[in-house]
Amino acid sequence: MREFFHTMKVSFLLAAILYVILGLVLLLWPGVSAVVFCYAFGGVLLAYGVVTVVSFFLRDSRQGSFVFELLLGIIAAALGLLFLLRPAIVATILPVILGLFIVVDGLVNLKRALELRRMAYVRWNIPLWLSVGSVALGAFIVFQPFLAAEALVMFLGAVLVYEGVSDLWTIFRVTQWTKEYRKTHPVDVDPLDF
Repeated sequence: MREFFHTMKVSFLLAAILYVILGLVLLLWPGVSAVVFCYAFGGVLLAYGVVTVVSFFLRDSRQGSFVFELLLGIIAAALGLLFLLRPAIVATILPVILGLFIVVDGLVNLKRALELRRMAYVRWNIPLWLSVGSVALGAFIVFQPFLAAEALVMFLGAVLVYEGVSDLWTIFRVTQWTKEYRKTHPVDVDPLDF
């Protein structure tokens, strides 16, 4: 079980770091070709999707299934392939695709925040509000017909940076909370191994 959590943590860290990097690229160089962006983001989506799907199937059958995360992994991998194989077509609907992906990722983070609440994590409301912010920003991107192309690219970059930083913060806090919990609640057998 501990290996599972480590794999999930690495997957989430990778996705969060890549969000920040791609977001910074879009903020600093908004004139980057949409096709070049499609190739870069397609590779990121494909890698994230594959890692998420593989980690789902490597879980012990006794563990709870996070079907929503499996669905996110499949969607991410499929979108990654679409971005890589048909970049010119994707470039025309890129804002809607990215907005929808950010909404879905925000919903997954919302589920994680509610799991933290269930586990009695004191500051569960912070990841909750960060995920609500992600959902709102993603929805704004989907329904923003008035933004100019370059402004939209910069806004997308800012949202990706926000998404990545909020994910990194959540991962850091959950890891820290888990370590503190283990120190204050010693057990003979680690419950994560069951």
